[in-house]
Amino acid sequence: MKKKTVMKIFIYIALIFGTLLVFFPFYLTVVSSLKDMSDIFSNFFGLPKRIVWDNFIYVLQRPDYFIALKNSAVITGISIVAMVVFLPMCAYAISRRRFNSKFYNFLYFFMVAGIFIPFQVKMLPMVKLMSQLGLLNRQGAILLYIANSTCEGIFLLVGYLSSLPTDLEEAAYIDGANTNQVFYKIVRPIMNPIISTVVIKNSLWIWNDYFMPSLVLNQSNLNRTLTLYQYSFRTENSTNFTIVFAVMLLSILPIFIVYCLFQKKIVAGMMEGAVKG
Repeated sequence: MKKKTVMKIFIYIALIFGTLLVFFPFYLTVVSSLKDMSDIFSNFFGLPKRIVWDNFIYVLQRPDYFIALKNSAVITGISIVAMVVFLPMCAYAISRRRFNSKFYNFLYFFMVAGIFIPFQVKMLPMVKLMSQLGLLNRQGAILLYIANSTCEGIFLLVGYLSSLPTDLEEAAYIDGANTNQVFYKIVRPIMNPIISTVVIKNSLWIWNDYFMPSLVLNQSNLNRTLTLYQYSFRTENSTNFTIVFAVMLLSILPIFIVYCLFQKKIVAGMMEGAVKG
């Protein structure tokens, strides 16, 4: 009994610590966005002495904020749509043929190996290639996001499909259905949980990513995403922290709401995709 009690106490302490670790940065963002500069420097961690809404009003009145918002939405939206269209088809072909075809088996393990390559290793050749192709713009960023999400997406989708029985597919083939009909009418609807997982994971990454846009997009107002836009309030000698935190809060709220709405599907998809591979 004593061992169980000690273990429960340890688990609760770990959970409380993890909760604080997650919510403390969010708390700092919220309270700092509601302060003025004097309050930031005199009381950084505490609650605001006086709530200031002018930071949000200032940001929302700037046209360049909505340009950055549009760029983030376009890059994220097109990248996610492309993943939803192409990754399930690729994963289905690999899943159903990799045990009978050396090519598909090699292709699967080639994709899985790509997960273990750090981004820093790919960074220089990737930027050089995009520069030679004249794609240091939004289109190039979209292509790179799709490419960099392929390996993990294929791994999750193939793992999920491997856990599904093929009886329905075989029955459909016997009834005269072709491959396209089997995929779009039987397999594709069953894949919705894991597709939701891939969509939300990559949406969070693309929307909040700073590294890729800073490498691929130039720093003009027409190409900046929200993560790059935050740095427009930083000068050589000072940084307007209240405005920066206000932009951060406005940036994370949309994707945070989407994540909360689809949280159950994300967990279910991750659990199913990890069963077999």
